[in-house]
Amino acid sequence: MDTIADKSKHQLMSLASRINAIHHALTAEELAKLLGVSRLMILRRAKRGTIPSFRVGSCVRFDPANISKWLFQQGVKSMSKS
Repeated sequence: MDTIADKSKHQLMSLASRINAIHHALTAEELAKLLGVSRLMILRRAKRGTIPSFRVGSCVRFDPANISKWLFQQGVKSMSKS
């Protein structure tokens, strides 16, 4: 029987895997849609450095491999506090 933490970890890994399978840099809008949050929240976190990002000129972009790793790390941190 799966526990809630197991289900959360599975869902997080699934999302991380789906993002990792993307083969182009993500825009803030694309990442926000995938994560179910606002574009503004993504941009604010990128500016603060709390989500991995890079700039191309004046545009902020997100590497899917780095986002996938970051998501997994965030899940591990969240579950370790339980």
